[in-house]
Amino acid sequence: MNGSEERMAECLDARERWNARYGARAVGLWHAPSPFLREHLALLPRGPVLELAIGEGHNAIFLAQQGFSVTGIDISEVAVTHALQLARQTGITIEAQVMDLRGAMLPVAAYSVVACFYYLQRDLFPQIIAALKPGGMVVYETYTIEQARSGHPTNPAYLLQPNELLRVFKGLRVRVYRDLIVEGPKAVASVIAEKL
Repeated sequence: MNGSEERMAECLDARERWNARYGARAVGLWHAPSPFLREHLALLPRGPVLELAIGEGHNAIFLAQQGFSVTGIDISEVAVTHALQLARQTGITIEAQVMDLRGAMLPVAAYSVVACFYYLQRDLFPQIIAALKPGGMVVYETYTIEQARSGHPTNPAYLLQPNELLRVFKGLRVRVYRDLIVEGPKAVASVIAEKL
């Protein structure tokens, strides 16, 4: 297999894995949005929001309920279908599309907020920053390396190193940062940073 054939096979494997995971869940079950997002909602500028790896859309729906225009992206068509169904059930409109972020090109200076929860693809960080409008904010939360001690995931490729988000977003104004163990227990790092 050449490089592009290998990437296509990886994409299909990831899509099938996530479709199976979301397909095993009941459709239309509401889960609370991220506590970090809820706690810091007032910091976020109004305008279009992009959520990466939207899953079943709980954070996107919450943001739409607060008056944001939200677009979500996920590799799983099952997750996107669930997100759109849940949005309709709650009387909310969101946009959601199936896309493999590993080959994505995010639009430049298009969003007031780019959010990502529990998905780590390091080569996307420069695109996330570029996708923000001036004054826009990134909201990012995912597992740290300490998570490997208490459960899934354990692969270091999907776990942040200490202070990694601070280094990645050092060109932005960090408004909120935390690195701690939260209920679950889950070892996470979270940041909200503003593009000046």
